[in-house]
Amino acid sequence: MLLIPHEDSGTFFGGHVTQFRATLRALQEAGVDARAGTGVEALSGDVDVVHVFGDVRQVLRHGRPDALVAVTPIYFPLALLDGADWNRPGYAYKAYKRGRHAASWLRAPRRRYYRRRALAERARALCDADLLLASSANEAAQLRRDIAHAPAIAVVRNCVDESMFSGDPARGRELLGLDDEPFVLSVARVERNKNPLALALALAPLDLPLVLVGAGGRRQEYYEESVKRAARRLLRVEHIEHDELRHVYAAAAVHALPSFFETTGLATLEALAAGTPVVVTDAPAQREYFGDCAQFCRPFSVRSVRHALLRALEGPSGRELEVARSFSSQRTAQELLSAYER
Repeated sequence: MLLIPHEDSGTFFGGHVTQFRATLRALQEAGVDARAGTGVEALSGDVDVVHVFGDVRQVLRHGRPDALVAVTPIYFPLALLDGADWNRPGYAYKAYKRGRHAASWLRAPRRRYYRRRALAERARALCDADLLLASSANEAAQLRRDIAHAPAIAVVRNCVDESMFSGDPARGRELLGLDDEPFVLSVARVERNKNPLALALALAPLDLPLVLVGAGGRRQEYYEESVKRAARRLLRVEHIEHDELRHVYAAAAVHALPSFFETTGLATLEALAAGTPVVVTDAPAQREYFGDCAQFCRPFSVRSVRHALLRALEGPSGRELEVARSFSSQRTAQELLSAYER
């Protein structure tokens, strides 16, 4: 079996890299002969399954493999990709930006045509796969809605690595250079979709440190400066090795990710494994994964984010470890193998 990583894996580290590594490891632990490779290697003829993460065209441009082609698309809906970019929270701003976005397409219809055609081509390429693997029932529904003649779709939940359950809070504070004061953590790229600006604005009256761990988004330096201006107390860390992140999760009072859109939120799952209370966007995929052990917020409302943080700061719900352990590598491997066999 050949697993091909997301096309952006060499550019920046994120959930797509974590998901790829966890899937590969889960299959290997289940006794499957699985290895990482490239689109060219998919044509070698010595594999039964080619499992692609991201855009399947990175394989198909070299030719159609004889093996079963499965794709984990890490799917963002076409309506979202073709919609407005949100630079900050606020419902009045949301209405203004939607109107401005619609007007921009009226002024430049050719640009919209080519944009939509590119998105449609990417979606249609998924029809050339034999199997699509969604990380949630909500993502599976989006795939069926956007792709008229989609191949078979199976839901395979993400898993959390066993090492994430053994975080040391003291080591985490040492890595960050912080004392015993409670702090709010967000492990994600610092970009508009992840919505750290709402987090910074929500925390300003609470006088708590905000720790952002993750690389900056591409061409979003101005946005990052806005986050720095909004945060009263900010610690910005570009990168911490993934093996060390478990300690940082364990040291945090709360992990928050009020994204405008998220497939599932692997960082949130890892924070739960450390027993840390979490705040996430109120969306179907997050409800499906985190149930009643997370505090949910509306990403466009700073007040909603602040109230969710205050509830989370009261302490863990007691179900964090139970929920995290339900997303085991054994479960992921079993779901994958069942999908391949089907």
